Amino acid sequence: MPRGLPLATSALLSLLLVQGCSGAKAQVMLPDPNPLNIPQAPARVVVPPAPEPPPVVTEATPPAASTTTQNPPANTTRSNRETRPATPPPANPPAATPPPTVPPAPTTTPLETQANQSELEQRARGLLASANAALDKIDYKALSLDGKTQFDTAKRFTKQADEALKAKNIVYAWQLADKANTIATLLLRHA
Repeated sequence: MPRGLPLATSALLSLLLVQGCSGAKAQVMLPDPNPLNIPQAPARVVVPPAPEPPPVVTEATPPAASTTTQNPPANTTRSNRETRPATPPPANPPAATPPPTVPPAPTTTPLETQANQSELEQRARGLLASANAALDKIDYKALSLDGKTQFDTAKRFTKQADEALKAKNIVYAWQLADKANTIATLLLRHA
């Protein structure tokens, strides 16, 4: 085999590949020159809100039928009784509206009345003294970061309770003293 044959074959093959690649061109897709036609928004239809349905009235049990009949008032004149047409009682008398339910008052807060003021003030002062005594027993430096935060909160509650007592806001002072005492006793147990 002659030595020039592989060289001539590879040159011919290279020439064919170069010629084939130069003839093939990639087709670039250009966007459509006409933009999309956006349809118009539909007309707004405003629907008025539906009227609220009448409140559902539950019929209360009718009171027991009484054996006494009601007499017309004494000041009614004879002419008023004669001119008024006799109307039968309505088939369904309007139900009496049930009395509004009053939410029960919280049981933890004592009522503020004149008789209760001095007792409540004594209880608030007792809680405040108990909280201060518990806080005095706690070593602040030995507390964790959360413990120090709780300690500071209890101290703040005691200060606010003392100010509320001076302002004669007894119920608020009692609530603050109760909170301070709760936090202080819990800190004392865990310290």
